[in-house]
Amino acid sequence: MRFSRVAGVVLALLFAYTSAAQELALRFDAIAGPSFFAEKITATFRVAHESELDLRMAEVNVVGNRWRDVRIRCPAITQDRDNLICAQGMVEAPAAIPVSFRYSTLTGNLDLELKPAADERWRLTIVAGTSPAARETTLVVEKMPHTRLAPWWPATWPKLNAGLVSGKILLTARESNHVKADLNVTNLGFADASGLHAGEHVAATLSIEGQRRGEQWQWQSRLEWKAGDVLWQPVFVSGAGHVLDATGLLDNKQLVVMRGNLSLVGVGNLEFGATLNRTTSVLETATLKMFDIGLSEIYEKFLKPVLQGTALGDMRADGRMDIAFELRNGSVSSADLAFRGVSVEDKSRRFAVFGLNGRLPWHHEQLTAAVLKVSGGEILRVPFGAFDLPFEMRGVRLRVKNIEIPVLDGKLNVNDFATSGEGPDWRWRFSGAIVPIAMDKLTVALGLPVMHGTLSATIPAVSYQQSTLSIDGGLVFKVFDGTITARNVVLEQPLGKVPRLIADVDMRNLDLDLLTRTFAFGNITGRVDAHIANLELVNWIAARFDARLASSAGDFPRRISQAAVQSISSLGGAGAAAAIQRSFLRFFETFGYSSLGLSCRLESGVCHMGGIENVPQGYVIVKGGGIPAISVLGYNRSVGWNELIERLKRVTGGNVIVE
Repeated sequence: MRFSRVAGVVLALLFAYTSAAQELALRFDAIAGPSFFAEKITATFRVAHESELDLRMAEVNVVGNRWRDVRIRCPAITQDRDNLICAQGMVEAPAAIPVSFRYSTLTGNLDLELKPAADERWRLTIVAGTSPAARETTLVVEKMPHTRLAPWWPATWPKLNAGLVSGKILLTARESNHVKADLNVTNLGFADASGLHAGEHVAATLSIEGQRRGEQWQWQSRLEWKAGDVLWQPVFVSGAGHVLDATGLLDNKQLVVMRGNLSLVGVGNLEFGATLNRTTSVLETATLKMFDIGLSEIYEKFLKPVLQGTALGDMRADGRMDIAFELRNGSVSSADLAFRGVSVEDKSRRFAVFGLNGRLPWHHEQLTAAVLKVSGGEILRVPFGAFDLPFEMRGVRLRVKNIEIPVLDGKLNVNDFATSGEGPDWRWRFSGAIVPIAMDKLTVALGLPVMHGTLSATIPAVSYQQSTLSIDGGLVFKVFDGTITARNVVLEQPLGKVPRLIADVDMRNLDLDLLTRTFAFGNITGRVDAHIANLELVNWIAARFDARLASSAGDFPRRISQAAVQSISSLGGAGAAAAIQRSFLRFFETFGYSSLGLSCRLESGVCHMGGIENVPQGYVIVKGGGIPAISVLGYNRSVGWNELIERLKRVTGGNVIVE
């Protein structure tokens, strides 16, 4: 027996017995209706000065949600012709909620209103019609708090923490069930435990309509975004005006989006379709497509907020793109990207790529090939020219056999670039070489003092894993007519906010004339070797090292200018400069020396200094030899690193690399 008919029979019987008894009680084992079930029901009608209805139900189930010990009391129920009216009733389930209703014993129509809170109102209207197949049920809700949705909210979804819902739901039972809902959401908030799916201050309107045919629903919906912010990693959506339209099918096994369109203000339209397994909550299939979208708009509106704190968090982006993705069983199975005039540039000038064009097809299982064309760019302010980037891909693996990148007047050759591993074990590796680059052009690009000569290098195996770049073997540079070899090189967070470099560096046979001329230090001829052990740079600032510099072995001219002596003296050998000024040596521009050397062990911001050999007054930096000869001594064994750098800047006019 349907609930509306049962209620009418019960109430009519109660009123029929009003004149014959002071109290009447009826009991039912259960009453069932569409999406409704109640059991162990006791209806008691009492007559005193006014008629009173007391309805108790041991358990009530509405749309799969269960309440126990539900009680409805109406202390003053009246009859107006065929209408039974309760103006001031109360529902206890278990909280007390004011209720009023009007029920027609003739038609079975019901108009019921609940007021759970001062600003909250629920109104249920049932129009029975001429037959059960023509019944219409309407529910109007005003300012329902988010807590009321908890019993219906799927456990796997992010938890609601704020919001109000108002709207109207219409259920029509004709040849097949028909549902239409128009809802308005304000100040909605939600989040999950991971923090990767969250929203706040969301305002939106939702219209959804469904037609039931057998066990399946055909539906269509429209969601209009009014305000608020939503993070659904890795996408961040903010602002207003976005519109989502979708049509599909729903049954007990799956939710199907046949056609979907997401209109993003200032960006473009996203077309999509999907199939969700309702039993496993797995997205079995999905397709997403966007055509001719602006990279600048996508980055600023959706990607930049998510990428804050990373190397990609503050960029300029431009160009147009086409994007297509396919998902299988919750994972991306294929993608197809097309680039047209795409440019990205880090605002801190750490990297940039200009004029990227081409198509990039990718598949998780199948081997694909692509060629991208790059017009130019820069790394750490060093510009590079146009080149082609051919590569092969399969899943997370990528391989580039050989590419040649113009860098200033030289080239960077990259050989056998390849990736391997998955997840946290994903890594890449390559080897290569630097074809000679003019040092004057390179140092100007880097913002360093102008150096002379050329730079060439042999690059052994370079690998990258878990934000750490390391080099197997020695990285060899040809510079200042000598050789610099870097070993045990590890670079952590190379494009991060605070990169950290660790290395051991050997320098052999560097031309002092080229070196000192670069830094306006005064002129020194000869050659020098150096070794820097345990070098550590944090954000490219020296934090620790043990460095030793000494004259190279061999027969070559060894001369030092008076300006160079004065520069060295200011670092700790002021006595030598004073001796020159007090003697005839002041008339000589250069002096002979037999050897020179200096050491510094940097620890905790203090440079512990030494020279070629120790003497009672301190240590020897330059040992005289030839005619005229002069020696330079250092007196300070410990010097603050920042103070030492300031001294170097003063003697070189600020023309110094180290910071």
